[in-house]
Amino acid sequence: RVDHAAPGGQRNNPRNNPRLNRRYAQGAGDVRDPRYVDPAPTPAPVSQPTRPAASAAYDRRGAHARGASSARVDGSSVPAGLAGSMGQSAGSRAGFAGPGAGLHGASSASPYGIAGQGTMEIPSKKRLSMGKRIAVAVASVIMVLVLATAGFGFWYTSQLDKALSLGDDQTAIKDALTASDLNEPFYALLIGSDSREGSGTSNRADESGDNQRSDVMILVRVDASNRQFTMVSIPRDTRYTWPDGSVTKLNEVYNHGGAAATLKAVSEVTGVPIAHFAEVSFSSFEGIVDALGGIEVDVPVAISYKDALTGETVSLEPGVQVINGQEAQLFARARHEYGDNQDAKRQSNNRQMIEAIAKATLSKPPTELPGTILDLASYVKTDVKSSDLLSLGLSFAGGAGGMTVYSCTGPTQGAVDESVGLWLCYENPEGWAKLMGVVDSGADPKDVDVESTAIVR
Repeated sequence: RVDHAAPGGQRNNPRNNPRLNRRYAQGAGDVRDPRYVDPAPTPAPVSQPTRPAASAAYDRRGAHARGASSARVDGSSVPAGLAGSMGQSAGSRAGFAGPGAGLHGASSASPYGIAGQGTMEIPSKKRLSMGKRIAVAVASVIMVLVLATAGFGFWYTSQLDKALSLGDDQTAIKDALTASDLNEPFYALLIGSDSREGSGTSNRADESGDNQRSDVMILVRVDASNRQFTMVSIPRDTRYTWPDGSVTKLNEVYNHGGAAATLKAVSEVTGVPIAHFAEVSFSSFEGIVDALGGIEVDVPVAISYKDALTGETVSLEPGVQVINGQEAQLFARARHEYGDNQDAKRQSNNRQMIEAIAKATLSKPPTELPGTILDLASYVKTDVKSSDLLSLGLSFAGGAGGMTVYSCTGPTQGAVDESVGLWLCYENPEGWAKLMGVVDSGADPKDVDVESTAIVR
């Protein structure tokens, strides 16, 4: 202890006595008066430093006052007094802190300050703020979702295109079609063939293999922007003249020239360009209805008919009801139960079922619609690309609410043409022109008189 009141106090004053000053700096004194503690000297330059030099400040109490005997310097244990000396020396590289050291390191002056219980704190890389970490996490999740969606989208469209493929007929059919914009009204031809290949219910060559007829032909005007479509049935007995002058029924054109020839023939009869095409067979139509879980229709009269695929007799009672695939196939073919205008009434039943299928499909939630379309695609042959089909489906999605559906049939009156020995509809180009003019305008064509202009011979 230094007695500042004793004679010779100036000599004993630590400020003027280097030896005492060093002792106090080493923590040898019990009490240090802060008035006599010099600021730390400026560290001398160190040749080829490996780390930045650090300044040090004195603790108010030395290691002995804390009862500690040593401090850690760079991971090794040294006497506390030596630790203090090292902190004050010009060559010091780190400050010290905590109860185990006589000096307190100035961490702001050096990134290598020793903290806590006298241990060294190694600087770490700068951490991202919480906001940045959240942003990175969100971006990562979005990227994963985008990649997963893109992968699913590629798989989905490839599966859909594969299911909708036209096969060997693709080139001929596309040549018979007229390109159109999906955002503008366009015409599509729906064909139901009477193929029974593999069913074992018919030995007739014209009902199996490539020999089949387009028993159902429905021309549809699609207006996606207004959520409207108009169905026009093409009577299968419509008179058609081949380029060589020979005459036949319109549904026989499919048997001789396939879908491509039928597209050209229907376009000639109706006078409108056809942009797209779709085809289903007996078994495919049955599969579509079953895939939707049935459809609701109004059966006008009692029907009993033989199943074209199994030979089994199936009956339907009149009234509004949900029918399955087998019953729908029966309802589509039945006509003998109707007294007059048998084919016109059969066509009306077919349009009713097409409308029911469309409503059942489009009533699906948007999340289920892609899966439903993929299921139905396996039963349909069409030229429509998967991306266009999905776009159209989403345009009409949401159920029947706000959707307009018109329905009619072309001229049906006719008689047996003795020159060819066939029952044919009368020629009626004027009636077709009048009907399609109303359809093309987007108006309801159900009350158009198409029979009075028939050419009766």
